[in-house]
Amino acid sequence: FAMNWFALLIRTSNRLGDIHYYYATYKQRNVIPDREALLSPSPDVVLDHPDEIARRRNESLFPPPRDHPFAGARDVNGHWGYVADPYSMRNHMLMWFRNDSENAGATLEDMRKARFMPLKNYPENETQKVCETSPGEGEEGTGWDFLINKVVIGGPVPLPKSPGDRREPPGGWQHGKNVTVDTPPYYNTPKPPKILCGMYTYHKKRYLVQAAAHSWAWRCDGFLAFSDVTEPKIGAVDLPHYGKETYGNMWQKVRSIWAYIYANYYEHFDYFHLGGDDNLLIVENLRNYLWSIDDENGTKPLYVGGAWKTRGIIACSGGSGYTLNRVTLKWLVTEKFAKPDIRMDSGEDRLMGFSLLPFVRCYDTHDANGGKRYIGGPPKIYGPNCNTHACKTFWSASFQFWRDYVHKNVTGGDLISSQAVTFHLLRNAVMMKRIHAILHRTCPTGTVLADALEAEVKVD
Repeated sequence: FAMNWFALLIRTSNRLGDIHYYYATYKQRNVIPDREALLSPSPDVVLDHPDEIARRRNESLFPPPRDHPFAGARDVNGHWGYVADPYSMRNHMLMWFRNDSENAGATLEDMRKARFMPLKNYPENETQKVCETSPGEGEEGTGWDFLINKVVIGGPVPLPKSPGDRREPPGGWQHGKNVTVDTPPYYNTPKPPKILCGMYTYHKKRYLVQAAAHSWAWRCDGFLAFSDVTEPKIGAVDLPHYGKETYGNMWQKVRSIWAYIYANYYEHFDYFHLGGDDNLLIVENLRNYLWSIDDENGTKPLYVGGAWKTRGIIACSGGSGYTLNRVTLKWLVTEKFAKPDIRMDSGEDRLMGFSLLPFVRCYDTHDANGGKRYIGGPPKIYGPNCNTHACKTFWSASFQFWRDYVHKNVTGGDLISSQAVTFHLLRNAVMMKRIHAILHRTCPTGTVLADALEAEVKVD
């Protein structure tokens, strides 16, 4: 017993020593760097020996130029001062599409209209599991019904539905066989919203970063996966932060992410979205929704996401991701992150909510029918007859909070907006690609999924 108290005393004194040192040196080294112009894509870098790269990534030997969260990123060889190209992954995917389509002059628009999504067959047979699996038997489970009959890609903002109609009212959106709209409402506007999509991850989840790059991420205007390794072809950037790379230290990781985004990309994008590596983002719907919000020409702060109640406030949930505009990003970094904070906490979304509370509240994003846009779970938990333990406990409580929040008795698929923006907890590559394939109709004609979608999606 005495030894336990002695060990606790030692740990506490060490922690207090860290706090004293950090606060004493913070103001001297922690200066918000000047924002830099985006670098032109550079040719492939020759990798140094792995042992040398590992040595450079040791912060005790090669300390960062500034204190966290403003330390910046490291390149593939471990050198500080790296400014990642947010277009590198998309350019790589375009090159892949050009080779695949044997069209050297193909554009991003061609790739978008072709609904390009490459499938790998090692270590898993993605073609079989994504395109040759029958409806409802894949990773979508019982969520199949609302994915094909309700969610619309790039359609207009939902209107209140008429009694007995689970879709839009007469005169509103009607589904057709081409559910994915090739020309969404924002498409021909003078300046469609420009979005930088960010993802927090680490090296062991590379397969999820790659799955995102192959499916939804190239549809963003820019994309970066903030990791502990740099790999430009999938958008991964090694962005160190204060403390260890653990889930229990997500707050410090997110602080470094937002500081890095502000320092390097603030002037190049209108909106900045951040979510985990197990998120699927429907980029067209996010862009369409942001286009529909009046933020007074970018002067009104926006903090947009799925609402949840935490310690007496409503914050935007980190599970489904959240989106900031420039005004909010600047205030967050210059007013909040310029002050020392070495808390290590997994609840980064809660701390984001409290940090932004004096400036902006989580924006109310549900649609006119009470449906969620930022969705905190996978499609299968919103389908009928979900009888798992999680559905009866955690998700049941979550759904009840939402019903109370929107003052509507919505259940099952009615919890989902026809303009859904994100799904969460898609924890393997096949799951992410399967849901994306259902929503965007990416499987080729003649496959089980393509034929099922053609047969079931009809005009009422």
